Amino acid sequence: MVRNMAERILNNAIAYTITAMEHPDVHIGVGKIVDIGVHQLLLDTPVYFAICEVYNGGRYKHHAPFIQRRRDGIVIRTAEFLRANGFDADEELWVMDGTDCSPCDSKVPDSH
Repeated sequence: MVRNMAERILNNAIAYTITAMEHPDVHIGVGKIVDIGVHQLLLDTPVYFAICEVYNGGRYKHHAPFIQRRRDGIVIRTAEFLRANGFDADEELWVMDGTDCSPCDSKVPDSH
């Protein structure tokens, strides 16, 4: 993966994660491409814990995806919500998986 694409994916993963923390009652979700960045962010635990500290009141934000993906357009709606939250959602990354969301388990408290 070229550096430019990796940076785009990670930037959008950060935007998604922060937005999920700032708006826990809004149902949002990522597609396969941006989810790669979400997983990379989670693996960098010092950075992820710092994001949780600043944007989630110090509480750990769980990531608990289901195996089966939803196909209801939530990925496109999530990109729109990220833009409304002040982020520059990368159109190309979001439309790639526009109808193929990586849904999260609503039974896990404070998860995205």
